[in-house]
Amino acid sequence: MSGVDLHELARRHGYRLVYTVYTDARPLVTVLALARHASEFDARAVVVPGFEHAESVRQLVTEHAALITPMRLYPRGHRWATSEGSPGRPGDG
Repeated sequence: MSGVDLHELARRHGYRLVYTVYTDARPLVTVLALARHASEFDARAVVVPGFEHAESVRQLVTEHAALITPMRLYPRGHRWATSEGSPGRPGDG
């Protein structure tokens, strides 16, 4: 999903983008990098150019911060649907 202005996307939801992390690593390494940087910068939100960029770490993100995609903002504490389709705890799904 190229062409997404992450700064504008963050601004649209009341946030200011201050740090960008690029990775082409496997999910475990991505989670570790994200956790480190989000904690280090006390992130209030994580902004991605498309949901697929955060799908594998969505529970981790929304456990500690909002997740912003071009289509939607998932607030901190978002309750992801379980495999049965009912809401679960923020870490489920």
